[in-house]
Amino acid sequence: MGSHINLGQWNHIFAVPCAVTDRHLKLASEAQLKVLLYLLRHAGEDCPDENVAHAVGISADEVKNAVDFWTERGLLTLAGGELTPPVADDNAAPSKPSAPAEKPAEPKKPSRITRPIRSDSAYVATLLQEDKNFEGLKDEIEAVMGDGLAHGDIAMLAMLYKSCGLPCDVIAMLFHYLAETGRGNMRALQQYGTQWSDNGINTAVAAEKEIERLSASRDAWGRVSSLIGLHNAGHPTAAQLNNAQRWLNEWGFNDEMIVEAYERCVNAKGVFHMSYMNAILKKWYEKKIFSLDALKEAEQRPSAAPKKPNRKGSVFSSESASFDLNEYESKSLFDD
Repeated sequence: MGSHINLGQWNHIFAVPCAVTDRHLKLASEAQLKVLLYLLRHAGEDCPDENVAHAVGISADEVKNAVDFWTERGLLTLAGGELTPPVADDNAAPSKPSAPAEKPAEPKKPSRITRPIRSDSAYVATLLQEDKNFEGLKDEIEAVMGDGLAHGDIAMLAMLYKSCGLPCDVIAMLFHYLAETGRGNMRALQQYGTQWSDNGINTAVAAEKEIERLSASRDAWGRVSSLIGLHNAGHPTAAQLNNAQRWLNEWGFNDEMIVEAYERCVNAKGVFHMSYMNAILKKWYEKKIFSLDALKEAEQRPSAAPKKPNRKGSVFSSESASFDLNEYESKSLFDD
């Protein structure tokens, strides 16, 4: 992939937007600034990533990350395969240097980014030197893992910290939880960390609540899997955790009802089918049936009298129905 930037009237001068120094200078790394300056200098020309990398002394991947950095922050816009300045607001007042804005009362929720950007090696090294919180986070994770982190892992931590907006204490809380569940690795940390960022879980209080929710779901699935004799070779899936949480903690079913729903599911399907079992329990929940005695009483209760048969037979006759009754019962009623 190459980069072609069209800056309109900027093509004939080498200008640097004020926003670079007003808003982005603190976070931009050396490589990201180099790439921007090179593209601005060569506005109107085709700039393949390899050429830019050779000219500024970095890798092609770092060039791509730098372009992503500037587009994610709104300094440039990618449209029709070209990088252009953002569309100006005609009603907006001209930008000018001003005194630092007052610190907002509450931190803003980090904006969701299309793809979190991993920081380059120079930026990570500077961050470790200048930010004691980030250095402490790295040391804490290495102590738990019992081994040093590779550069790519430290860059991923920097991504969660800077690009995703997760404070170091929140990242540490998440990693300790994952380690307790046997998933204390960097891949799981990245997966859950980006999810937390997207969901606005970016404070210690919010992280504690989410960990409590995750722990309750795991406990619920452990109880359900024990009751029905189902044990995963690996870790429970999101569907298993969510359904178990719903059945036990939200709908409030006891052990007997969980086993009964499972047995009916297997009898009907031949195998365990989670969505089918969920539909059975949902039906009981909606009818407020929470015990075997209540279930037995409900099933023994006389049903409403059938309608008078028409000339083609009963309205409940499978021969006269306009649909497959067996298919409707096995799929439409119980399957998601």
